[in-house]
Amino acid sequence: MLDEIVSITGVPAKYWQPFATTSPGGIPFAGYVCRQESEKLGMLAVSSVDGKERLEFIYAMPKIHYPYQQDRHGQIQLVIPVPPNAVDARFTIKLDGTAIIWYLLTDAEGNVLEVIPRTRLQPTLTPSRWGDWNQLLNESLPDRSGVERAVRDQRVVLAFELWGYRNPHLVKYDVPLKLTLHTAIRHKKIVSHRLLADFAKRYGFDRVESIQVARPDPAGLADAYRRWQETMEARNKNAGEGMFVAEGAVLVISTAETATYWKCKPPSIEEIHWAIGQHISKEIVQQTLYKMLENGYDLDAGKVEDVMIELEADFQRPEIDGAADLIGRVWIEFTVELQKQAWLRSLVDASGLDPRDLPNMMRYLSQHYRKQEMSWVYGTVKTLYGV
Repeated sequence: MLDEIVSITGVPAKYWQPFATTSPGGIPFAGYVCRQESEKLGMLAVSSVDGKERLEFIYAMPKIHYPYQQDRHGQIQLVIPVPPNAVDARFTIKLDGTAIIWYLLTDAEGNVLEVIPRTRLQPTLTPSRWGDWNQLLNESLPDRSGVERAVRDQRVVLAFELWGYRNPHLVKYDVPLKLTLHTAIRHKKIVSHRLLADFAKRYGFDRVESIQVARPDPAGLADAYRRWQETMEARNKNAGEGMFVAEGAVLVISTAETATYWKCKPPSIEEIHWAIGQHISKEIVQQTLYKMLENGYDLDAGKVEDVMIELEADFQRPEIDGAADLIGRVWIEFTVELQKQAWLRSLVDASGLDPRDLPNMMRYLSQHYRKQEMSWVYGTVKTLYGV
């Protein structure tokens, strides 16, 4: 089966990770998930459902690329291709959270068996001691019927962002937790902004905010792209050292039916170092670690070399090796913080107390922490439990 998958997709076998799991509704299914950094990133090749062999490809959220090209002299150019039939161009906010992707699981005849949520490189939501995606999803979306109906009715894959301080990443949000629609995929293609807006309105979803609507003109879009980079960089610098209030934007160029996405990030957290002379930063390593964690990476059994391998998607190996000390320091800081959070969560759960009763909870936890640690304990309980 893997040979057939490779032949059909053109993606080498080394990029296909096997899985065997059970859906939330109790249906066993198996196959492979694509880890190639391309439009096929996260695609499922389902090879069996409920013990019956079959082959179906289910697209996920593709990797969004930067609109940079190297010319024959090695110079970097900002080039934004605009198809002649483009009808809309806009910049939308790039939310800094976890992609929750909903898709159809069908039988061999195409009948819908279940609508399943997942993260980008896992076939289902997989809880761990680092975080329970199902619990966070239930809190942000108590009623899933609208999403399930949309996926069934429209035969689409829907990608939402789960974001807020309950799901902490690089950007610091004041909002506890939200689920926001940003992408729909149908027939292997990202659908146009018009169709995405229609889905959101029809089924009652929050949709990612547009921050500028522009003419679909290459030169004008390139100018707007640079202005947004400068604006976001200034906002982050004004927020203070180590604080980020903007992760980036997405340039969406639509025809009547489909869309093309381009990533736009402020220079300090832009991954493609050769585009602007940017080197691997602490923030880029942190972002990589968050992505690994969300996609099922086992930190307990992990090693810093795995982070360096992940960084190869956007950096050359000599650059990564040169930043080995930084990567190692960030790895230690990140894993220690998550271990501390996991231990705190176990204490809270074992206490039998309501986390929202902060005075009693803090009195209880003060038995386990030194006085100088209680400020961290207080802030972390508020973040983890949305108090």
